[in-house]
Amino acid sequence: MLFQRAGRKPDWKMTDMHCHILPGLDDGAQDISESISMLRLAAAEGISDMIVTPHFRAGRFSASPETVLQRLRQLREAADAEQIPIRLYPGSEIYYFDGMEACLRQGQLCTMNETVSVLVEFSPFAMLRTMQNAMDRILSAGYQPVLAHAERYACLTEKAEDAALLHDMGAGIQVNASAVTGRAGEKEKRFAHHLLKESLVDYIATDAHGCRRRTPALAQCREHIIRKYGEAYAYRIMCGNAGEMFGLEKRSREEKNI
Repeated sequence: MLFQRAGRKPDWKMTDMHCHILPGLDDGAQDISESISMLRLAAAEGISDMIVTPHFRAGRFSASPETVLQRLRQLREAADAEQIPIRLYPGSEIYYFDGMEACLRQGQLCTMNETVSVLVEFSPFAMLRTMQNAMDRILSAGYQPVLAHAERYACLTEKAEDAALLHDMGAGIQVNASAVTGRAGEKEKRFAHHLLKESLVDYIATDAHGCRRRTPALAQCREHIIRKYGEAYAYRIMCGNAGEMFGLEKRSREEKNI
């Protein structure tokens, strides 16, 4: 697919690789009805694929991979019954903890669609060195870390160039759509656009938690990125990278040629 003139509506679908849509596992969707409502919103936004990423945080949220897969099957069946055209894949958002690498090797934690990629988060007040050491341990264990919602970490927003240190060592960088559009705040917006200008963003996601606040919205963000940084970059970070890194179903021949 060749990109057409500026101003036309993009005709490619998006992937949301970070969302809390599985019911009853964390502070996201609380029941299947809310999950279905979120899926309807996502489909209307132009999202065709979602990796479900319930929180895993010791002492608070601790759904096993078996539980995630069971709940995912139930949601797929409900979505099919409602004829919602979104493909769903397993994952989790893991709050980093000592011993995480051993748990990954033992199959006690969900990776992104059962690949070696891992969505990982930290305390908003974590030090850069703490994050670097954790990423190094994850990489050394044979896994590919992806930093969740990079705009939330004070050590990065206060010195945006330090995000390049994590990226250069091999960590993927994910930014929430709300940071790009400014809904998360002006500081987060400035940081997100610094990363975009430096081509340090690998994934844009919704981090959706419900139907009223933190909804599965990507369309406005896509328009914003296309206008400022070009459609090829928008496609890569809102569709292509996720498909390649997380082993999602192949796109159409035309989309693959973007």
